[in-house]
Amino acid sequence: MRKKKVLVIDDDEMNLQIAKMILEKRLPCEVIGADNGVEGIDILKSQRVSLVLLDVMMPDFDGIETLQEIRGDAQIKNVPVMMLTASVDMETVQKAGKLGVKDYIKKPFLPADLVERVKRKLAEVHSEEILLLGDNESVLKSMQSIIEDNFPHEALIATTTTAAEKILHELDIDLIIACADMKFIDGFRFLSLVSSEEKFNDKPFAITTPDKIREFIDKLSSPGIIEEPPIEETPAESEEPPVEELPAIKEIEESVIVHPKKSKIANVVTNLIGYQKKT
Repeated sequence: MRKKKVLVIDDDEMNLQIAKMILEKRLPCEVIGADNGVEGIDILKSQRVSLVLLDVMMPDFDGIETLQEIRGDAQIKNVPVMMLTASVDMETVQKAGKLGVKDYIKKPFLPADLVERVKRKLAEVHSEEILLLGDNESVLKSMQSIIEDNFPHEALIATTTTAAEKILHELDIDLIIACADMKFIDGFRFLSLVSSEEKFNDKPFAITTPDKIREFIDKLSSPGIIEEPPIEETPAESEEPPVEELPAIKEIEESVIVHPKKSKIANVVTNLIGYQKKT
């Protein structure tokens, strides 16, 4: 499992180094430093960050202005933020509160307090994990990269059923995507294997083809596609909508089979790769 990334935005180089040393030593995380808000925002747009520690008092572009920019950008607006400050005044508290930030760490911070506060905040950040199963590693890596760039999720790759089983036993996987017509792995057989074990049989599972995976990658890369489709009430059997009414589906053949119980990310992914509701 990859370490969660913590971005510290502070114009004081000493504070950056101290925070990095303390957090990386005590917690399973990677700390990235930025000495101004503009650089911090650039990092947020180029990397998947789990938490931002943002200094309030910075020259030119202060913490509140940086926070406003973060909340105003659709790509990064949901990243959790904690404020670093030497003194908490009510005006700053109110401004940050309106932008959804109520967590403050007093400077200079005590190592134990910093670790405990960051640990609790990171525990609140749920990153769903997706298992990609296939025998074409380059295709899977492309898919992995795009998923991780566009969703707050980690995608793990397995090119053998043995590796896939190991991942399933070790981690709490939220969604499995497997190829149906792999040369060396039988996706349908793997689905049967997963369904036969009680602890795995409610895992969201999509079986598709390499062509559909490529379509998924193209669609996920297109502007406006990564938004989660609106939740709709399940219609009665006699009122089941036609396939073409589902989001992001155009004349999809019956090449995808999906486990009936799906999480939020499963809804997004299965729609994008051509999910068809089975009768």
